Amino acid sequence: MKFQFVILALILLSCGRENKRVEKEQKAKDSISSHMESVENINENEWEAPAQIQEKKPLEINILNLYKSMKDKDEEEFLRQFPKDFKQFQNYFGWDTPNDAPHELYEHSEHYIEYLFYLLSTNKYPGYEKNIISICENGHWEADAVNYFQNHVLNHIKENEKYFLINELGDEKAKSVLFFLFDGPHPKFDADFASHLNASKKQIFEDLFEAGFIDNNESPAPYQDEKSNSTYIFSDYVENEHFFIRDIDINNDGALDKIVSAGPYQGGELLLFTNDGEKFHFSLKTTNFSEDGGNQIVDVLAEANGFFIKTVFPDRGFNEAYHHIAFNDNSWILTNSVYKTQSSNQEDAFIYVCDVTQGLNMADAQLFEKLKGIPEEDERDTVCTKEML
Repeated sequence: MKFQFVILALILLSCGRENKRVEKEQKAKDSISSHMESVENINENEWEAPAQIQEKKPLEINILNLYKSMKDKDEEEFLRQFPKDFKQFQNYFGWDTPNDAPHELYEHSEHYIEYLFYLLSTNKYPGYEKNIISICENGHWEADAVNYFQNHVLNHIKENEKYFLINELGDEKAKSVLFFLFDGPHPKFDADFASHLNASKKQIFEDLFEAGFIDNNESPAPYQDEKSNSTYIFSDYVENEHFFIRDIDINNDGALDKIVSAGPYQGGELLLFTNDGEKFHFSLKTTNFSEDGGNQIVDVLAEANGFFIKTVFPDRGFNEAYHHIAFNDNSWILTNSVYKTQSSNQEDAFIYVCDVTQGLNMADAQLFEKLKGIPEEDERDTVCTKEML
């Protein structure tokens, strides 16, 4: 009897659950039907409203959204988020000089720059191409990210024959952009590039190399900081790991001046700042004689009437150079270069010491082209002296 009662209870419970399930399904069907009836009564204008509400809002322009767009490979958003001027570019990818630390994307700047120019090379986004020119405006050379971007802009213009990006600019803006594109430790005139410029831009380009980059010990930059009225400020280089500073009297007035040099593998930039007793004034931007794939600077040291720059070839063998600079007639003159190299790898090897007269103004834009190197091997026995190892 008890067993029959249990069976009956289970049947009733099951029927109750089934009734509840059917009731829930019917309610759901009634809700859907009601919703569909209301949808059918919506007029055309009401249909458009939800789309407007769901429309994607433009993202705020900031470094986080640039990072996200890069990570997600959201091409158009990446281009929209990428910096539009030099200051913002430097603040994202450059070196934070006051704090002697890298900016947030410094370590990954190459990836961002390469992705930018890859997207531009697809020709899918012509509207963003002018942004690279906007970044160049009022820019100046720096190592690492800035130099990397500078090279990519030049290659983009030349390889894709995009000279119209320069030719269509007003003269003042073109001047600033061209200065940035060719600024650096060793500015070199590019005749092929010049040949693609229109008459006014070609004249601007030629003028930069005649007076803009190096201007007889006066500020070489045509675009100075309007607030400070100085292109290069000594304090920008203090405690910067990419540069080193030496206290040397470079103009024979008895006061210690400042020489700022890019470090080994950091470029060939050398800046001279003279001391007036109150502050250090920028006087000349020139070279420290470091070469890509060649000698690298070791140090700058004081000597009578000036200073000398020592460079070495770092990889193998024995190759040193000592470039002696004297201050004469308000100019810094490379008087001579002493080159030292090992004669051979034999046991009886010795060191050739070759003192080469130069007589070159350190402000000469063509200094590297005019620089005399070490004499050829077949001449060294007659024009060089010898030192024992």
